[in-house]
Amino acid sequence: MATHERIVNEWAEQTEANERACEDLRAAARRYLDDRRSGKWEFRTQLAEFVINGIETLFCHQQGESLDGRPLRGTPFLLQPWQLFDIYNVCGFFLPGTELRRYQEQFSMLARKNGKTPFTTAKIWMLGVAYSRSYSKIKTVAGSAKQNMEGFGFLGYNLHRLGLTVREDAVHGLRVLDSSLGHSYSGAIWDGQISFDALAYKPDIFDAFNANLVHLDELELYRNAVPYGRLKDATKAYSNKLIAATTTAGDDGTGFCAQRLEYCSKIVRGQITGEDADRIFVLIARADPDKDTGEVDYLSPLAQEQANPSWGVTIRPSDMMASALQAQNDPQMRKEFLTRSLNVFVSSFKACFDVADFRRSDAHYHWTQQELTRLVSAWYGGADLSKLHDLTAAAIVGEIPAAKAASEGWTPSEDVLVIVPHAWFPRTAAAEKADVDNIPLFGWKDDGWLDMPNESSMDPTEPVKQFKKWQSEGFRIRKVGHDRKFARPYYTAMKKAGFTVVDQPQLYLAKSEGFRYIEHKMKIGCLYYCGAEPFEYCAGNIRACEKVDDAVQYEKINDTSRIDVFDAAVFGTIRMLIDTEKRANASRWFESGKPNT
Repeated sequence: MATHERIVNEWAEQTEANERACEDLRAAARRYLDDRRSGKWEFRTQLAEFVINGIETLFCHQQGESLDGRPLRGTPFLLQPWQLFDIYNVCGFFLPGTELRRYQEQFSMLARKNGKTPFTTAKIWMLGVAYSRSYSKIKTVAGSAKQNMEGFGFLGYNLHRLGLTVREDAVHGLRVLDSSLGHSYSGAIWDGQISFDALAYKPDIFDAFNANLVHLDELELYRNAVPYGRLKDATKAYSNKLIAATTTAGDDGTGFCAQRLEYCSKIVRGQITGEDADRIFVLIARADPDKDTGEVDYLSPLAQEQANPSWGVTIRPSDMMASALQAQNDPQMRKEFLTRSLNVFVSSFKACFDVADFRRSDAHYHWTQQELTRLVSAWYGGADLSKLHDLTAAAIVGEIPAAKAASEGWTPSEDVLVIVPHAWFPRTAAAEKADVDNIPLFGWKDDGWLDMPNESSMDPTEPVKQFKKWQSEGFRIRKVGHDRKFARPYYTAMKKAGFTVVDQPQLYLAKSEGFRYIEHKMKIGCLYYCGAEPFEYCAGNIRACEKVDDAVQYEKINDTSRIDVFDAAVFGTIRMLIDTEKRANASRWFESGKPNT
């Protein structure tokens, strides 16, 4: 067994078995152990040991102090078990019978001061050395210039200390450029070449680059997916490559980084599989929310430790608790503590819902749409039509009686509200909107929740086709609510197709009833929306204002977010509540011989 393999295996086994550890970190350990046993991949330790030994032998700390106050500058950069685990994953798995590494992308999300930047810088430098015969080209990009100089300065300190850097006009050694013209190290190393460039955040110039190793630092500061996509394209000339994204949580809970987090979390938990998932190594450490309340207890030492794998090494427990108490006593510090120290995304605006609450309810049920056609006796529809070239949505809703809805050990306390959504976005505007507004339109399309018509603007009758499709699949659609003041062609087409369309004005008092009903069902675990990501996305973009008599007026949290799919579900829910109340009144009238008053 290789020098560090036993340490890595023991750490993975202990973490996987530790029920108090972060769920995503446990999933990463479980994934490693399962992959080692599966035989699907060829596991080799040589490259991992080369990288580890190179870091611990050549690199020293540039700054900082140990927990007992001793200066760390100039002391060896010794790796912790979770860092050894990281390297063993990235460098250990190979496609059988080839020299091709399995992992070509990495997503690492850790709280601040766990040493992400210097560790990743040292790792990609040693990988660059290992692949120097291919002429390693390393690019690092951060969301801010100050952050980008952290890794560059750490690497420079060690290269200078080792005597490997020379003047720019020298023939041998690593030449240094550190001025307004750029920041780089480049030159011959062994029998190969290597270069390291710290780049400014200018996505427009990334098209011209070639690289085999890319570090995207502090991904939460990236405004959209453009730099990630373009620097990923820059690696196409290499077979063995790595795009390493490191980050801490931030303010934008619906932005590119937050969406990337959720995608990668599903990969490491085994909820997303396939060739693309197999290429991405995921290491996430964040405070887990309480399973009942969905809230993170920031005063809990357990929550603090879950987000910080360097707990007790670079993270001082007493300092962490002091910051937590300050966050308790000074609410304006709370968001900073949650995002930076506990790795929990929060919105810069006051969002009405925590999407995790919706997911907890949805996870209780696993019905297919074919099964839903048998379980729900009547469906009610709603639609939110866009202006010109924007998101259009439709949804049908219905309820499954509680007696029929028990699922895998979960017994609902009430009837289960079911929402089946669908959305549309014009293809010609989709790419721009996906990048500018951070809407994962193409992912929704791939998952079957969204269509992209080829028209430059939305045809308002497009949802009619979906209602007809639902009906042909066995969904018994009783009525559809719609405000006829908006998109009369849709209203006319629905009537022509034989649907009962009821005029439903978009008054906030009426919408409040549907909003509150969905909220109630979600809170008690009686809401199922088929895992539809567009519904989750829109629900997470809502902020609400309380009005009189517990009524609520809601809107999107900012100009670039969308709530259309949630709106369509609200319209369908209102129609269901109105119709079922009328039917209940009629039933009571026949039973008693007089109407219910």
